[in-house]
Amino acid sequence: MGDSPKSPESSSGGGGGRCSSSLMESLLGLLRIRIIRGVNLAVRDVRSSDPYIVVKMSKQKLKTRVIKKDINPEWNEDLTLSVTDPNALVKLTVYDHDTFSMDDKMGDAEFDITPYIEALKMDLSGLPSGTIVSRVQPSRQNCLAEESAIVLEDGKVVQNICLRLRNVECGEVEIQLQWIDLPGSKVALITSTSTWLEVRGNDSIQSSTDVERFERLPAKTKKLWTPVWRLPGIFHYVNRFKSKLLLQRCLYKK
Repeated sequence: MGDSPKSPESSSGGGGGRCSSSLMESLLGLLRIRIIRGVNLAVRDVRSSDPYIVVKMSKQKLKTRVIKKDINPEWNEDLTLSVTDPNALVKLTVYDHDTFSMDDKMGDAEFDITPYIEALKMDLSGLPSGTIVSRVQPSRQNCLAEESAIVLEDGKVVQNICLRLRNVECGEVEIQLQWIDLPGSKVALITSTSTWLEVRGNDSIQSSTDVERFERLPAKTKKLWTPVWRLPGIFHYVNRFKSKLLLQRCLYKK
């Protein structure tokens, strides 16, 4: 069946120490995708299917376990992707596992993580658990089966998504997104706004007060955030996110 894999392998784009260093410099954080369940999936065997899911983003590819003879499977399985581009699409494909032939495709769907990344930028301090931060509506431009809510749960921002599968007669997949911050990752600049120091100015640090505050940062902290706190790096960082925020909203760790 075309590019359907017999046994998909996890891929992180290998390449040794140099690649790992480059990845860490551009890494925004980790996206944990909880594959919750499939609903009314297509029948590909006599009366049922043996479904599993492959998730791809850029060069990364991960898969769930196979669930035997079930068109309403419950995986409740976490797959974790490294995010370097917040505008990258995530593709999810459902397959029916076959022992003696190529695995049959049971539909696919794509989703955009940009609304979720935008929600991570918000200052949500003081809001109660259960607060709906944002909503994404289903449309012809996405694969949403229903409205998707981005919610604050126990201090964490999660997005609940129900995807309608394409290129198949029926089927939906329910997932949940959760973000994992990494020490030194760029996205930490936007997810912990209450712990950061603001630096004003569109293309430079002009205020003497701000310069003094900036210079008082511990040397160890400056060293840790070198790829981020230099102004050219910040300008590039803001543009990559296509953020409406200017440099005066870029935040530094105290």
